[in-house]
Amino acid sequence: MIWKEITVNTHTEGSELIADAFFSIGCSGVRIVDKNDLLDIIKSGGMWDYVDEKLLQADAVVKVSGFVSEDVLAEKLQELNEIISGYDCAGEQIISDIDDESWYENWKKYYSPIIAADFVVVPKWLKYEGSESKTPVFIDPGMAFGTGEHESTKLCLTLMSDTDFLGKAVVDVGTGSGILGIAAIKKGAASCYMCDIDSVAVKAAKENAVLNGVENVAEIEAADLLTKKSVRADIILANLTADILIRLSGGLRERLNEGGTVICSGIIRGRREEVINAFVKQGFFVKRQLSMGEWDALSLGC
Repeated sequence: MIWKEITVNTHTEGSELIADAFFSIGCSGVRIVDKNDLLDIIKSGGMWDYVDEKLLQADAVVKVSGFVSEDVLAEKLQELNEIISGYDCAGEQIISDIDDESWYENWKKYYSPIIAADFVVVPKWLKYEGSESKTPVFIDPGMAFGTGEHESTKLCLTLMSDTDFLGKAVVDVGTGSGILGIAAIKKGAASCYMCDIDSVAVKAAKENAVLNGVENVAEIEAADLLTKKSVRADIILANLTADILIRLSGGLRERLNEGGTVICSGIIRGRREEVINAFVKQGFFVKRQLSMGEWDALSLGC
C-alpha cells in the first residue's frame, strides 16, 4: 500500500493545534518533529536509546505530519485545509510518499519505553526490565495511531490506573493500535470489545493483542460503535477528539451499563467544557479530570 505523508510547517506553540487538526480528519498516524522537544528532554536528563543527529541539527521550523493512504489524499487534504485555513500558525505544506517499512524503521530509531502511572508502553523490539509494579503493554506501532507517546494516551492510561477493571466488560472505541484495550485486559477486564473505522488500525490492534497474549479476551473489528447496538460495557475508553466525543456522547451512554464509567481523552485545551456539557446532558458527571500539555482527559460516571 502506498501512503502519503502530509507535512505542515509551524512552530512549537502551534504544533499541538496542527496535530489536533490531523487527528480530527482521521489520519492513521501523526508525527511532530520539534528540535525544542529533544533539547528539553536532553536538558532534563531523559533517557533515549538513540537520537538521530539530523533532528538535533534541524532549524526552528516544527514539522507536523499526518499519514493517509493515497486513495483518500485529496479528500483528507480538503478536510485539513478547511480546519487550518484560519490558523496563523499553519505554514508551508509538503506531500511525500512513505511506505510501511519506512514508518517502522523511523519509529525504531528513537522510540523507547513510555511510563504512564501504573503502565509502561514498550516497543516490541526492546526488552523491558523495569519495575514489576508497572504493567507492560507491548506495541508494534505499524501505521496505526497510538504509540503511547502522545499526551492524550498518557492521560487515558493515568486515569485507567485509578479504575477497577477486574471482571468488567470494556469497550475501546477508536482503538488505534490497541494500547488502551490491551491495558484494560491486563488490569483484569473480563472482556474488551475494540473497534476502529480504520482497517489498518484494526490489523495493528489484532497483532498487538497477540503480542501481549490477550487475543482470546479481545474482540477486535472494523466498525462504528454506534452501529453495534448489542454491545454493552461497564467501562468505555475513548481517546478521540472533542468533536467526535461530543457527537458520540449519546451513543456512549446508551451502551454503558448503569453506574459505568467513560474515560475519554484527545480533548484539545479550550474545548473541555464543551465536552463536559455534552456528556452532562446525557446524564454523566465528572469523576476526575487531568491535563497535560495542551490536552485534557476526563473520567465520567453515570
